[in-house]
Amino acid sequence: MPTSNRNRKTSPAAPIVACPVEQAIHVIGGKWKLLLLRSLLLNGSQRYNQLLASVTGISAKELTRNLGELSASGLITRGTDAPPRTTQYALTELGKGLMPTFETLLTWGQKLLPRATNIPVR
Repeated sequence: MPTSNRNRKTSPAAPIVACPVEQAIHVIGGKWKLLLLRSLLLNGSQRYNQLLASVTGISAKELTRNLGELSASGLITRGTDAPPRTTQYALTELGKGLMPTFETLLTWGQKLLPRATNIPVR
């Protein structure tokens, strides 16, 4: 007996993103991902607690979720150091490729600072 498409269980497919800018926003978008990437770019590989301390306001739950998403996107790796066997998070080559983007954001942010008195901080 043939089954109809209606009766089959299907998992929702990931959205197909044709625009590179939209794809980039999907991968690095959000408050915490950019701040985590900034910390790794500036400070090199770090342990979980170092990252937790370096990003003001992030909860442990948000840190764990965002590290997982960044890892799944191929921007960071999770590795274990030699004894004492601590877990380190580091940028991949793809993640390091964001450095020029952060340099551009720095330059743009410096121009924005004098106007920042009118921008609410969250």
